[in-house]
Amino acid sequence: MVMYALSNILRYRNLPVYQWPNDKDLHVLESSARGSYPPMLEDKFDYYNTEYDPAKITAGEDPRHCADFQKLHYDSDKFDVVIASDVFEHVRHDEKGYREIFRVLKQGGSFILTVPYNHQQAETVKRVDTSGGEDVHILEPEYHGGGGHTLTYRNYGRDLLSLLRGVGFSVAYVEGEIAAHAITSQSLILCAKADYIDCSELIVDGQISHKSIGMLLPYRLFLLFKYNIKGFVHYLKEVRR
Repeated sequence: MVMYALSNILRYRNLPVYQWPNDKDLHVLESSARGSYPPMLEDKFDYYNTEYDPAKITAGEDPRHCADFQKLHYDSDKFDVVIASDVFEHVRHDEKGYREIFRVLKQGGSFILTVPYNHQQAETVKRVDTSGGEDVHILEPEYHGGGGHTLTYRNYGRDLLSLLRGVGFSVAYVEGEIAAHAITSQSLILCAKADYIDCSELIVDGQISHKSIGMLLPYRLFLLFKYNIKGFVHYLKEVRR
């Protein structure tokens, strides 16, 4: 779903990643990317695939491979796209991270985010108190990541959307399945450093199971009829903050 969202942001709709055109002027930042697609993105774009490693960051190792999202060592307005897939539940001070991403994104740039998120839950569940210098566990510790060693600080609710809007992003929450590409039901949050975010292209063959913008106000709604699709399909064209 993350790569499908990126394909639509870049207007490569319906093309698999390996068929995307090369564009080394497109700057993409990602944290802890895994799977088959990172080597392809590195081949096509100016792609930074980073890991959080404080020792390497302090030692000044390659900034393309090491980064702390709470204090990014990149120039402002550098990246066209930032991706964080199941990362921010592990970031100790997540708001600092979101503000840093907003800073390093170019105007009009996009932020693709997935986290443990419950759209029916109004407020984020804080698992760890980070107000002091040391972590204080409020709930039984929960760990994710390779080997299950990465502490989970929170489980997000809908207030995450308000937090992201407060940082300055336009925000949309998208949930659905795309059978044409064997993408099972998933959700993600799309953000733009812009006055609005366009999600209209996130529909394949006019079909998506569910799409919600949460507390956002749509300012344009269209009915689309496609000659080989059953009936009319409702979709959101653009979303105001």
